[in-house]
Amino acid sequence: MALADIVTPALLISMPVLEANEARMRTLLRGTGVALRPHAKLHKSEAFAKWHMEASAAEPMRGFCAQTVNEAASCLRAGSPDVLLTNSLPRHGSMSLAALAAEYPATKVAALVDCPEHVATLEEAARKHATRLGVYIEIECGQDRCGCAPASDTAVGLAQALIASDVLSFDGLHVYHGAIQHVRSPADRQKCVNDGPAAAALATVKRLSEVGISVPIVTGGGTGTFREDLKAGTHNELQPGSYLVMDGDYGDNEEFNGDAPADFHQALYLHATVIHSNVASGKRVVDCGSKAVDLVSGMPRATSIADTALAARLAATTFKSGGDEHGILLGVADDDLPVGATVQIIPSHCDPTVNLHDWMVGVRDGIVDKLLEIDARGPG
Repeated sequence: MALADIVTPALLISMPVLEANEARMRTLLRGTGVALRPHAKLHKSEAFAKWHMEASAAEPMRGFCAQTVNEAASCLRAGSPDVLLTNSLPRHGSMSLAALAAEYPATKVAALVDCPEHVATLEEAARKHATRLGVYIEIECGQDRCGCAPASDTAVGLAQALIASDVLSFDGLHVYHGAIQHVRSPADRQKCVNDGPAAAALATVKRLSEVGISVPIVTGGGTGTFREDLKAGTHNELQPGSYLVMDGDYGDNEEFNGDAPADFHQALYLHATVIHSNVASGKRVVDCGSKAVDLVSGMPRATSIADTALAARLAATTFKSGGDEHGILLGVADDDLPVGATVQIIPSHCDPTVNLHDWMVGVRDGIVDKLLEIDARGPG
């Protein structure tokens, strides 16, 4: 099927750009000694996870991390050798994760804790399902969300409890700060990393070593900070996910909108059709509203992946929400985008946009290349 014939609104992925982004990350991490554990909260898809493992087979990644039990299940179905749920779970979630671990005994399955109650819940779940779970201690490093204080008595007590458990294992520390992924300047971002996750990881590893506990893995980081995390040298595993497809918010970071060539490029789009035109006012309405593209992180942007000249003109337009099913483009040139024309919309935030769709449509040279089902979408 040709690009222009795809039913809209549809979630598109440019396969050549996706492939280049995937290969570029492996190149950047090669020789660093730092493992890659991509985050499945981007794609929420067994099919995508399978594609990713096949694409990286020459330099295998450690496994995937996920944010919900459903996402973890999709990675397990895909055959991932190691799945880390980067969340602390309520009792029912722990039970579900332990049931999955029992179903996939050859796969390492882990979750996060930041208090004794989490340890007790995971132990109960592991015993009930006759399985063993890995556990990482989450360390609060500046986002003021979950996690125990760095180098705290709580962190020490949790590590000791995990080491003493016969159904849980102490696998390391999870030290991640999501908000600093979008600090625009690399210099400012490096300071945020150094003062936040790097300092928290360093202090906690030191405190644990003082009581004879070694930390096998310090994991965290993301698409925005992985370079700064590498420079800080405290993490030996990184969790970027958005780098594979990118979005408008990451595109605003300086290394992606400056003069230097960017490492990663936009691969994810909403394919939309113009359903109303007002040439006099420069307005076009497309069939892509809040049901199709996330608006929480800001307005998306219009472009064309088939016409570079049109894409350049559309860069000057603005997108305004028209409600659930409508998007409004303002500042469109007179001859551009008549009724029935198709256009691509760049989402401001890729993860929640993917969560709105059942399928990703992979395109190559203007033709549908593959369909990837988003089987783990939803609130989890």
